[in-house]
Amino acid sequence: MNRVVFSGILDGVVVDRIVRDDEFSMPSMHFHPEFEIYYLLDGERYYFIEDKTYAIGRGSLVIIDAMQIHKTTALGKAAHDRFLIELAPEPFAAFFGGLCGTAPHSVFAEHTGVWMLDGEGQRVVEGLLREITLEFKEQRPHYQALVMMKIAELLLFVTRLKPRGRTAAGAPAPQMPKHIQVNGVTDYISTHYDKVKSLDEICKRFFINKSYLCRIFKEVTGSTVQEYIHICRVKKAQELLEDGGMNVTRIASALGYGTVTHFERVFRKYTETTPLKYRKKMRLIRQKVRERKDEKHLTK
Repeated sequence: MNRVVFSGILDGVVVDRIVRDDEFSMPSMHFHPEFEIYYLLDGERYYFIEDKTYAIGRGSLVIIDAMQIHKTTALGKAAHDRFLIELAPEPFAAFFGGLCGTAPHSVFAEHTGVWMLDGEGQRVVEGLLREITLEFKEQRPHYQALVMMKIAELLLFVTRLKPRGRTAAGAPAPQMPKHIQVNGVTDYISTHYDKVKSLDEICKRFFINKSYLCRIFKEVTGSTVQEYIHICRVKKAQELLEDGGMNVTRIASALGYGTVTHFERVFRKYTETTPLKYRKKMRLIRQKVRERKDEKHLTK
């Protein structure tokens, strides 16, 4: 049974708290341009980020940077209680920059991963999450700004974790043989996604049986080997499309796809749009950002 304890939406901000009593795993790995802050109030989960699987429990704070591959799956008892904040780059980036004098991109990039909080850290984070929830529920004057301020305060708290030495990034999941093997495979794929030709090639490189690899890879990451290869390629394709220096045919070839048709079909599956439409969308976004900067400059 899944129960939505709370949900709230602002411009560019989505927050929710969900309690699940039954076993739940995200259907597939995914990545997106939004930032994520995930806090586990109770229970146990596996959290896969980029090419590593982490075992998390109560008091774990997970920071996901924009475009990071991630997925959660069941671990131990099925029941868990989690709070999630999803932030679009704008308008939060402008708000955070004006308030703190730095970009949230740098905070997420430098502190991405799993943070195992001590008792004091848990009290701080859970207190801020309660305040965010209360602002959404009561919706008193200027509650939108206060929600953004509380999220900003949460991020500033994260930036102080390393220097104070109070906590460290979460350790990967228990190093059972299958985790060690899968971590090696994901690490290899994440850096050689453009050169990997087949599952047989991977099995030969790691001296592992194909059916065994397929089984443990699915158990540990929640996705198939081929899905992970495609996701790594699509993520890189988005970077190349945004850069604009290569046409779609060259991008498809550079990423290891034999035909443009195959590349476009895979790209659409994971982004719900075509490569050309994605490129056009990103150009429009950059144009709007430049226009806003120009307008801001003219008003000074």
